[in-house]
Amino acid sequence: MATSTALFVQSHAAQGFAAPGNAEQANFIVVVTDPITGEPITTLTQKNFQIINHYLIPGQACGFTNNITSFNNTGTGAYQLQVKPKGCKWVAGDYLAQVIVKGKLSTGQATVKLSIR
Repeated sequence: MATSTALFVQSHAAQGFAAPGNAEQANFIVVVTDPITGEPITTLTQKNFQIINHYLIPGQACGFTNNITSFNNTGTGAYQLQVKPKGCKWVAGDYLAQVIVKGKLSTGQATVKLSIR
């Protein structure tokens, strides 16, 4: 039986073109590293990622949970993801999210705040 180790996951979010009153994409960068060797994990695909929008903020009618609309593997262990709300528009505020990365034998996660102004 193979031994599983946790992936080291770091994530940051930026507003991008998302703004209150529109449904444009917001940007996430996720960096995935082997916690033992420090080597970047470069072989993941979009199906390895999950983004969960936690908590509603005042005026928010829907969230962006698992609504990854764009994915790019940079080949350096950094992954560029874009999300947008499902069936509604952004409202101003701080959205709290959880990024989960599942590899073949390892899983990791990180929290991230997306601010829409």
